[in-house]
Amino acid sequence: MLLLATAAQSPPAAGASGAQIAAEKVTDVLPFPAILLVIGLVFFGTLAISRISSKLGIPAILGILLLGLSINVKYTVFDMGFINSLHTVSLAMILFYAGLKTNVKAIRGFLSFGAWLAVAGSILTALILAAGIWFISSDTLGGVEFGFSQLGFPIALMVGVAMASTDSAAIEGVLEASGRSIPKKLGNILEFESALNCSIAVLALAAVTSIMASNMSTGNGVILRTELIELAGRLVVGLIVGVGMGYFSKLSIEKLVTDRSQVLMLGLSLALMAYGVGSLAGKAGFFSAFVTGVFLGNNKYSNDLVSAESVSEIMLPFNEMTEIAIFFIFGLISTPSMVLSVMPIAFLASLILMFIARPLSLLILSPLSPFNPRENLLLSWCGLRGAVPLALGFEGAEYIPKIVGIDPIVAHQLVSNCEGIIFSIVMFNLLIQGISIPHFVKKLQFDAPATNQLA
Repeated sequence: MLLLATAAQSPPAAGASGAQIAAEKVTDVLPFPAILLVIGLVFFGTLAISRISSKLGIPAILGILLLGLSINVKYTVFDMGFINSLHTVSLAMILFYAGLKTNVKAIRGFLSFGAWLAVAGSILTALILAAGIWFISSDTLGGVEFGFSQLGFPIALMVGVAMASTDSAAIEGVLEASGRSIPKKLGNILEFESALNCSIAVLALAAVTSIMASNMSTGNGVILRTELIELAGRLVVGLIVGVGMGYFSKLSIEKLVTDRSQVLMLGLSLALMAYGVGSLAGKAGFFSAFVTGVFLGNNKYSNDLVSAESVSEIMLPFNEMTEIAIFFIFGLISTPSMVLSVMPIAFLASLILMFIARPLSLLILSPLSPFNPRENLLLSWCGLRGAVPLALGFEGAEYIPKIVGIDPIVAHQLVSNCEGIIFSIVMFNLLIQGISIPHFVKKLQFDAPATNQLA
């Protein structure tokens, strides 16, 4: 079998992830100054990669992802504990910034459709993609053995949920690099969808991974009911903590900030506190960070030094740094052999995502859409995936070894394949849609005045 053929002759420890697999291949540990040098070179190198990517007409984040993959790991740069901590902090900051960028006033008039698109659209996309992955990877189709004959649908659903969130910043970057633009109302709905569906994907992934790790002997109905109750609890806790931190942030900005340079430090502290309180109160840290960001980005402040727009502008560089970190680290822990072994199934899965899952979910929701068919068609193609699917895929794959009754060798193979497939889907998505979106915009003849455009 192809999966077994690509496994190492001496399989790594049971449930090892891509990062652990990479770590087992190294023999030396870099000294701390060298690690700092590597980090500095990485961030400096991203500037050059961004420049080259723009000239080639591909998303800059794709170049960063491939840069991490191309580096041959011979030294231990980051251990598993650091990688887990980095991805948790980065995801919390990204969701906080997503909330910060959610301009409720900008989507007034189509707020309900934006919510349907972010919630129902993401769920439909995840289910359709999961069904497609489950089918094309089955033994009957002769694809890469993905373990579904042993485990069934939940792992495919985990991959689908991880891939459900979109990245409006990547779309904006592609359009800006190409000199194209889209109507501002479409840009606003894409930005709102991206912000909300990231938090929905986090909550859904928590539910799916809990189901994966549950003892199925208690009955599927009981497990599903329990997870729905826990999901509702996380939503309530996240809203309460987020609203409370939102009011606390408003008070802090108005009473404590005496210089604009303090806003970045305050924003970071609020995001981390929101995540910490939400996690301790009810495993709702990511959602709490998002809700806190929403309140912070839509408040009005009596402090003349601060506005919602200035907070977003000040936090932007740090958000970009966290996204770069996720892309590079995921590329670094992925190995070419891990990616190549699942390339056929990942390519087919990316086609399902781009040509079936998202367009079909938009078609189902089109009766609720305030946009015309041409605008809906553009929305269906503007579904670039970014840092969040990578971070969620990494987190979800770590739950596979916890599945009750799973064979340790099978668990290791599934972890490697899941991470490889998610990496490859994001890569193909950025390559195909990232290059084609500007041409698609031109083909659909979106030529509204520049003041009404998003570029």
